[in-house]
Amino acid sequence: MTVDREATVVAPKGERELRSKTTDWLARIVLVTVSVLVSLALLEAGYRLVLWGPEGLVRWPNLAHQRMGTGPGGERCQYAYDAAIGWTSPSNCTSPTYNSDAEGFRHASAQASLAEPPILVTGSSFAKGDEVKDDEAWPAYLQDMIGRKVVNAGVSGYAFDQTVLATEKLVPRVKPLLVVVSFTPGDIQRAELQVAWSREKPYFTVTDGQLDLRNVPVPGRPGAPVPLPAVAEWLGWSALADLVVQRLGIQQGWYFTEVRAVPRGTGETIACRLMPRLAALGVPVVVMAQYSRGYWNNDGPHGTAHHRSVRKVLDCAAAAGLIPFDVSDTLKAAVDAHGTDALYRSDHHSAEGNRVIADLVMGELVSRRLLTQAADR
Repeated sequence: MTVDREATVVAPKGERELRSKTTDWLARIVLVTVSVLVSLALLEAGYRLVLWGPEGLVRWPNLAHQRMGTGPGGERCQYAYDAAIGWTSPSNCTSPTYNSDAEGFRHASAQASLAEPPILVTGSSFAKGDEVKDDEAWPAYLQDMIGRKVVNAGVSGYAFDQTVLATEKLVPRVKPLLVVVSFTPGDIQRAELQVAWSREKPYFTVTDGQLDLRNVPVPGRPGAPVPLPAVAEWLGWSALADLVVQRLGIQQGWYFTEVRAVPRGTGETIACRLMPRLAALGVPVVVMAQYSRGYWNNDGPHGTAHHRSVRKVLDCAAAAGLIPFDVSDTLKAAVDAHGTDALYRSDHHSAEGNRVIADLVMGELVSRRLLTQAADR
């Protein structure tokens, strides 16, 4: 009697060893991946507890949306669509750190009696006072120091061209004693863009030495969502990722996109060509250069490309009859004495840093005889 048995196929020894090694490696990869994810989760939870306490473990908003003022959980006081300038600060807005009045200007501490006419401050986030409370922005400190009303019309993210366009609109409304136009090296560079911070903006081209305003009315509509890069949509909730982005300075491509309108380096020319428009406003205008924390970390102030760009723009301001003021000349002593940690937060000035800036501005205005210190204190 013959019995047919199903043959048992046995893999060669080498193949069995390869499969065993592959399985072993896959197990190791899974173990390492899980360990890394658990470690990151614990670090995330710990960092959120440090920043916000137990509430940080309950609320998980998209921090990228908050920084950019877009979408669910965005900081609604940060931006409002404007067809002429791209965006501006909304009126009568309240939030834990930023509040605006009926004109869209940032609140300052109320005083019983303030001298008029006011000083108008325009510019980007360093004028507005990002990362500090209303009464910790330097225009608020300046108001307290001189006893004269100071209108803080700074708007986060403005390029230099937007600041000039906004100043031209505001001077007839505010009727100020004088204007302080604040700008940073980055504001000059953003004048070269059509899209900044993922938002459309006006821009100028230069033809035969003349400026030509483009992209106005600015595309968009009130309340329209602003698209952010995909990585911000996926990882924007992470406080740990937010910290890494801030420390490494890789905000572009994470929080926002940019679209260039004119060749690199044209921003200086545009800023210089805009100076006569500021001079035509009929009031004294101080054009003041401010600097981020990163500027000092990169061995500022003198000799760097950023500082050379600023000096060129300030020279153009002086040639147009405006008052140039470079805070780096005097702020360096405070940075050397106290360090950047005392004067800055993640990128913008701390309350103490803004107090120093306000004191420098007051000294400049007094030395230029735009204020009489005794009368305005």
